[in-house]
Amino acid sequence: MKAVVIRTPNRAFFSDEADPKVGDGQVLVKVAIAGVCMSDVEVMKGTRPQPYVKYPVIPGHEWCGTVEEVGSGVKRIAPGDRVAVEGHNFCRACAWCSRGETNLCASYSELGFTLPGGFAEYVAVRTDLAHPCGQTLPFEAAAMVEPFACVVHGAQRARIQREDTVAVVGPGTIGLLAVGWAAMSRPARLVAVGLDRSNEAMARKMGATEYLTVQDEPAARVREMTGGAGADVVFEAAGSETAVSLALDLARRGGTVILSGIAGGSRRTFLEADVFALKDLRVEGVFAYTTASFEQALRIIESGKLDVRPLVTHTLPLQEFQKAFDLLSNRPEPVVKVMLRP
Repeated sequence: MKAVVIRTPNRAFFSDEADPKVGDGQVLVKVAIAGVCMSDVEVMKGTRPQPYVKYPVIPGHEWCGTVEEVGSGVKRIAPGDRVAVEGHNFCRACAWCSRGETNLCASYSELGFTLPGGFAEYVAVRTDLAHPCGQTLPFEAAAMVEPFACVVHGAQRARIQREDTVAVVGPGTIGLLAVGWAAMSRPARLVAVGLDRSNEAMARKMGATEYLTVQDEPAARVREMTGGAGADVVFEAAGSETAVSLALDLARRGGTVILSGIAGGSRRTFLEADVFALKDLRVEGVFAYTTASFEQALRIIESGKLDVRPLVTHTLPLQEFQKAFDLLSNRPEPVVKVMLRP
């Protein structure tokens, strides 16, 4: 089969690889389409933390496809089924897995980082990671389940009311999906905050009622909108050290802040030590998603309540993976989600 293989940082090839073999309890999936994430770019550049990548690797953790073959013992999935594939190859035996916290499994293993991922023609995966979806669900939408699951996992910690003001910091893929998630609850205000206005149109399409840049003094502007209070719920998806402090500043006293962006282990944020207590904040850290969150994300997209397809701005053939990486790294034109098609 053809696949993208990153052998070592900055050494990637579109090459012929052996077709994966299906083991007991596994299914062979023919990849339909795979999304490109900035974490894939980190794998390429060698900046992803060492415990979270194993070279050589076939990247790709946001993908879907059609089941070609099933291994022995597989009953709930049949050849021809469309599936969205969960990334975490959790162990099912540790204390975290037993609590349903599959994202925190003691034995980290993930498709596209330590196991072969979706930048290939075929992938063999454990059957419980392949979630069947409707035959009419577009592949582009099914491939967006994985990033949306990250949003759903964090969103479960916040209850949005109709009178609420919600702010989303960082209008990239995760942030725009968070805007879409929040819009389903129809809050009084839904404010997206970005570095610039390049994704303003997309944020408004996903449901934002207001759009601010960091130059607009967003915390002060949000307080003006809310009679001096601030946002009831803040979802941070920017992945920068300054975004964390901005998210805390945007929140009202007694508000909820969901931190899902990852700035990198070497980054440091300096905060007023008493901000959490004096504002009586509920601050939730989010790492990826659980199996339950993935399934919920799939059902929301499958139901049509949230149309994620507008976020797909570029679709390229798999062999043009380097162009896809360059689009995300350098952003020579407006770009949100780039997808690769084998």
